[in-house]
Amino acid sequence: MSTSEQVLRLLHFLSLFLMTAGLGAVMVALWRGWREEDVDRQLIAFEDAYTGHRAGLLPGTIAVGATGVFLGADVGYNFFTTGWLLALEVVYLFVLLICVPLLGYALRRVEIEALKSKRRGKPTPELQELLADNVPIVMCLLILVLIPVMVWLPEFKPF
Repeated sequence: MSTSEQVLRLLHFLSLFLMTAGLGAVMVALWRGWREEDVDRQLIAFEDAYTGHRAGLLPGTIAVGATGVFLGADVGYNFFTTGWLLALEVVYLFVLLICVPLLGYALRRVEIEALKSKRRGKPTPELQELLADNVPIVMCLLILVLIPVMVWLPEFKPF
């Protein structure tokens, strides 16, 4: 194993750690916000979730892809004919282009409605509707399920 491969593996691992830490920060804050009754505390929880998304999950997901591409190129994999790598690319792009943006959009909508509710002093009907809609939780759980798949594919190279 060359030095460049070792460095890229370390960076890839650290990127994956940032991605999972960001996902954890979002999930913990979301659960806290959904269980809270006080609008001010809900607002803080959803701001924390949105911050976790912006500061950890999104940059970590982008960094995982970038370091993965550099690592794959350094090792010499063909990105289109290697079956497990192509499957990994599809799963990763689904997380990057569908799950993470939908999660960010849903978090932003909840945060905006929480701010409106704070201004009014009581929860708005739109906030109640968004709290009943579990899109952020579903997206977080979907990403959480797909991370082990993305780790399993390069580790076991099933096809």
